[in-house]
Amino acid sequence: MENIRVFDVLKRLEEAKISFRLARDRPDTIRVDATLYGLRLEIECFDDNHVEVSTFRGTEDIDGEYDYLLKILAENPMD
Repeated sequence: MENIRVFDVLKRLEEAKISFRLARDRPDTIRVDATLYGLRLEIECFDDNHVEVSTFRGTEDIDGEYDYLLKILAENPMD
């Protein structure tokens, strides 16, 4: 099957003048990360041409400095 949906997603973002980055974390998807003011999008384009979108809302306020980063990392181990 021809996977053209990812190109449709990229074209729509470009037309809206929204910058994005591509990532590949899984063998069956290409992830498109886009950031707008107060909104971050993770758009998963699957090899079967379906698309899933996750949104993350929030302000761009500064919540802390380096010590705050260390606290977040200590409270959220990834192992």
